[in-house]
Amino acid sequence: MVEEIATVVSTEYNGIWLTTTPVSSCNACNVSDDCGTGIVAKTLTPKNIHFFVPSELKLLPGEQVKIGLQEDSLVMAALMVYLLPLILMMVLALLANAAGFSEGWIMVAAALGATIGFMLARYYGVKQEKTTKIHILEILPSLGIKPYALK
Repeated sequence: MVEEIATVVSTEYNGIWLTTTPVSSCNACNVSDDCGTGIVAKTLTPKNIHFFVPSELKLLPGEQVKIGLQEDSLVMAALMVYLLPLILMMVLALLANAAGFSEGWIMVAAALGATIGFMLARYYGVKQEKTTKIHILEILPSLGIKPYALK
């Protein structure tokens, strides 16, 4: 199970809204502010991700929870996004080449295959979004400060 720490944003009668902040691996390096890769990673990394998790837990905004996602759904999504467009691009390019089309048409067939692959991956993503379950594994203890009792 892939785990992540999320913060409760708000609650509703049938679940809670959570937010997570993705961490780039480039943040661990000392020169990430001067490195081109670090600058690009910081620019392209989304700041926060908001999502809804059905739950009967009564949580308050600001509380942190540990959430989990099954590996198989994550691996399948990665295969659909990265591998399917590549495979369809190569298959349509090879079919166009075998049919004797010129290089320009082979490139068009390859682009069409990649586009169809991305469209199928998007369709799969929308379909999986409804069935993928995010589990709340643990409610993390808050670092609440007790007020100083005056005597």
